[in-house]
Amino acid sequence: MYDLILVSPKNTQLGRFKRFVPVSVPIGVGILAGFLRKHGFLARILDTDLVDINPDSMEAELNQCKKPRIVGISVMTANVANGYKIASLVKSVDKEAIVIFGGIHATVMPDEILQNENIDYVVKGEAEHTLLELVRQLKDGKIEQDKLGNIGFRENGKIVYTKTSTKMLDIDDVPMFPYDMFDPSKYNLGFILTSRGCPFDCIFCSQRVITRRVYRYTNSERVMEELDYIINKLKQPNVTFFDDYFTGDKKRVMKLCSMIQERGFHKKASFGVQTRGDSIDKELMIAMRAANFDSLMFGIETAVDNLMELIQKKETVQDNIDAVKLAKEMGFTVEATFIFCFPTETFDDRFKALALALEIEIDRARFNNATPYPGTEMYDMVKDKLNIEPGWVNFSSAGAVTAGVRRKHPLPYVPDGSTVNEL
Repeated sequence: MYDLILVSPKNTQLGRFKRFVPVSVPIGVGILAGFLRKHGFLARILDTDLVDINPDSMEAELNQCKKPRIVGISVMTANVANGYKIASLVKSVDKEAIVIFGGIHATVMPDEILQNENIDYVVKGEAEHTLLELVRQLKDGKIEQDKLGNIGFRENGKIVYTKTSTKMLDIDDVPMFPYDMFDPSKYNLGFILTSRGCPFDCIFCSQRVITRRVYRYTNSERVMEELDYIINKLKQPNVTFFDDYFTGDKKRVMKLCSMIQERGFHKKASFGVQTRGDSIDKELMIAMRAANFDSLMFGIETAVDNLMELIQKKETVQDNIDAVKLAKEMGFTVEATFIFCFPTETFDDRFKALALALEIEIDRARFNNATPYPGTEMYDMVKDKLNIEPGWVNFSSAGAVTAGVRRKHPLPYVPDGSTVNEL
């Protein structure tokens, strides 16, 4: 029997391309499940990218959950519509079940969430300690609001919130990712997350509503323990660091590279990371290559410096050009992301991005349309010009690309002077 169910709603906006995209591990839900297990609560992870749910299957899931039955649903803007459907399904099967929403969309749009009668609680911000305390109180049958921070709920028909807690999580308190909770035949488990947060202010990024620009990283010994498990237990030959800003502390990365070699991990696996053009140099690349890091992904985003300034990347196009050229010389496979659809952007600006990717010989380039998600500065900049479909069903950077010109839903935003077909 489980103490609660944690649900990751599927994102249906990849459309016909979905079958070509590997299923991603729901990392946020996994982290919460591992944290709860550390503190004595066993969660059932329900990934609806893999499991179709209906009244019968939901009833079967709930029957495996101890009372009071708690269902936590983690939502981003791109999948919140499916989150609402799951909440409705849960309540249709068991009206006494307690439904909790968390995640980025729940953090920035809590009033919207709590207007839905199928949702009982909202958890805002980093959820580990907040969800743990809420689950404890629900299981004890007594809610003590003064011990709960960053929680929203309805009381006598009104939406109320508990005190706001600004204390940030010590990520060394979070246990190793619970890889054992995921079927290796269904997921690629060759990944690790060793830090949290990013100190920059990119206008298109909504992640900082959770991490608040506070950059923290796991201690190096813990990283080695996790790599040992991934490489020697799970036998993963390629490990991707999913850190938003892996190279944020050069000394730390140099130390990790040395420790990887000392333990011989570099002989058994290769490694890839995401980085910035202004935060990696030749000395660091040499150390990383020696530790068998062979893939770098750069978030270049644009080939025009005035747009680079607009989106507040705090780096230049030339920073990225220099870093990519050096990485290629050092033998790295180089990937890059570019984003279209920024305010003031022109067709010529977009063409320059394509030309740049070809000129500096990016091995794999990905082009997405910017989506002004709630919680981003871009959303505040253009909210009067947005096309918002019910349930935010058209808010997906991937969906904007995969839907094609015969789309069912309009793009959420089109810059002045551009057309839908251009984008």
